[in-house]
Amino acid sequence: MSNPRSLAPETNSSRVVSYVGCLVAIGAIYLVLAKGGLALASIHPSSTPIWPPTGVALAAVLLGGYRTWPAIFAAALIANATTAGSVATAIAIAAGNALEAIVGAYLINRWSSGCNTFSTPDSVAKFAVICVVIATPISASIGLTSLTIFGYIEQKSFADAWITWWLGDVTGALVITPVIVLWASSRYHDFERHALQETVGVLTTAAVVGLIAFSPLIEQTPGRDPLGFLAILPMLWAALRRGPRDTATVALMLAGITIWGTLTGGGPFATTDLNASFLLVLMFLISITVPSLLLSADVEVRKKAEERLRRARVELEQKVAERTQELELASAAKSRFFAMASHDLRQPLHALGLFVAQLRTPLEPGERAKTIERVDATRKEMDEMFNSLLDISRLDAGMLIPYITEFPIGRLLQKSETAFDQATREKGVRLRVRPSDAWVRSDAMLLERILLNLVSNAVRYTLKGGILVGCRRRGEMLRIEVYDTGPGIPEDQKQNIFGEFFQVPAPEQNRSGGLGLGLAIVDRLRLLLNHPIELASTVGRGSRFTILVPKVDECVRAAAPADLPHPGAFAVDGKAILVIADTPIVQEGTGGLLSKWGCSVLAAGSDEAALVRLAEREQRPDLIISDYHLARGKTGIRAIEQINAAFGSSIPAILISGDTAAEPLRDAKDRGYVLLHKPVDPMQLRAVMHKLFRDHDGGRDAGAVS
Repeated sequence: MSNPRSLAPETNSSRVVSYVGCLVAIGAIYLVLAKGGLALASIHPSSTPIWPPTGVALAAVLLGGYRTWPAIFAAALIANATTAGSVATAIAIAAGNALEAIVGAYLINRWSSGCNTFSTPDSVAKFAVICVVIATPISASIGLTSLTIFGYIEQKSFADAWITWWLGDVTGALVITPVIVLWASSRYHDFERHALQETVGVLTTAAVVGLIAFSPLIEQTPGRDPLGFLAILPMLWAALRRGPRDTATVALMLAGITIWGTLTGGGPFATTDLNASFLLVLMFLISITVPSLLLSADVEVRKKAEERLRRARVELEQKVAERTQELELASAAKSRFFAMASHDLRQPLHALGLFVAQLRTPLEPGERAKTIERVDATRKEMDEMFNSLLDISRLDAGMLIPYITEFPIGRLLQKSETAFDQATREKGVRLRVRPSDAWVRSDAMLLERILLNLVSNAVRYTLKGGILVGCRRRGEMLRIEVYDTGPGIPEDQKQNIFGEFFQVPAPEQNRSGGLGLGLAIVDRLRLLLNHPIELASTVGRGSRFTILVPKVDECVRAAAPADLPHPGAFAVDGKAILVIADTPIVQEGTGGLLSKWGCSVLAAGSDEAALVRLAEREQRPDLIISDYHLARGKTGIRAIEQINAAFGSSIPAILISGDTAAEPLRDAKDRGYVLLHKPVDPMQLRAVMHKLFRDHDGGRDAGAVS
């Protein structure tokens, strides 16, 4: 390979050659047009009404930058030095021409969007003002002042010569510059077949109109003079249909034909005074060019706005269609869920009915105890189902906030083995958990939930073979892997299994306790913890789920948290409890349980009834236990707050709800209340009661409990 340093001189020299070539090309074009324009001068050899070089110079600086000024200066110097005056006047005129282009381009770049100056009506108007009022007077003033100082023009002719010079430069800038800039800025997609055909049609029409109205080929008569107004037709066509580029091109074409016709004595502008005739031509060209460019820019802006609206409408329709499809898929998924949930929830309910029927018959003490254990196991199975729904609701509500710590992964592995050892034994499958001494950085409770859901999913779908849980170290990450020998997951279902209410169809699967939410919870939790998850599965051979967790060096083991006192030791005897529930069976069940714990219970169906009962007893409750949803659209939060207001103090309170939606969770959290979800475990209820009593008796506000 060649040395990169050796390429630098070659690159620089090629840039220099390109720059010099660009200057030569600009200078040559400028010189040719300048000599042609000066040939039409009549008042003074250096003051001509036809001066296209101004437009070329301004376009060159806009497109090529300020570094193109040497070409303009040199070409103007040569053109004027070989025409009239002296070298000194030629230098002054050349300086004025170059300064005119530089100042005009600078102001257009600063105030009028540069090369995009023809894209909006405002920028076109600014372009016209800069050219007419600021830039072109520079050249006329410097040039004629130098000619006057050196005696090449009389003082009395200064005004006429200045107006002629200025109008020539103005027309050159307004007619020539837009054509060069717009065609140089055109892109390939502007030349589609249909657009090209219409452009050719517009230019052909302009040529025909120009020849009819202005050419010397047709004898000029008084009746022909009004034909000059036909020039408006192709200008309007171009402005309304073809945009600024074709509008400027039509203006240039009409300008060329008009100047040719006037020079040869044809057209409505021909008079005995050639300079006066050309001035009429210039005013005509300015009057049709600037309004047409303004109109074309306005139409272009409207077209772009319409195109944006069209695209926005198309995008909106696409998004609506996508959203509709998503809703249809979600609706179908929920329909499948309700069908499956109906079956899965009816199974334990059916079993409970059978167990209750058995309890109503005479049973031996041992058999009765075994039946009660089965009732409790069935209740726990239903509780797990509802907990899955609750987990999804908490995640949707944003109620789970990770508490990141460093801990050994071995504790979670041991819990997964303990939790599913009995279940796998009953199914006749093997569960192997390989110990690990690795430490990780995560939320211990949420990571445990992920692991337990993955193992639970494996246990549910594995009918023979076994399940393996283990870890692998990979760089800075620990891969926690759960293998199973289940039916496997088809390739087209791998993206769906993490969706809510989805279960892989399997005719032999064990449907016990499954709502299709386990992996959805895993996916939500791993996103919350930012832990990647991987899935590898082969139909008929099994699956492997892998969760990647940041690995850390072994830390000093923290002291194990003290165990909570046994619920039986919780002091609730003699406490006055207000139970608010609009369902009598709930009042009876909750009141009966609390009474067994030694509490004094007052039950009511609403806040009004509760206030009446409390007034009758003249007793302030120690605790309020209320359903979240009450009759007539009221909530337990409202009931608690009204009772607090009546007693003028904050009474500890517990909300209970069977609603797993996000709103009750947010409401309870915002007001600092404990929210338990039905079915409530009695020991959990008693533990929460103990905490509230302990905090309240210790002077802490119960509203801080969450």
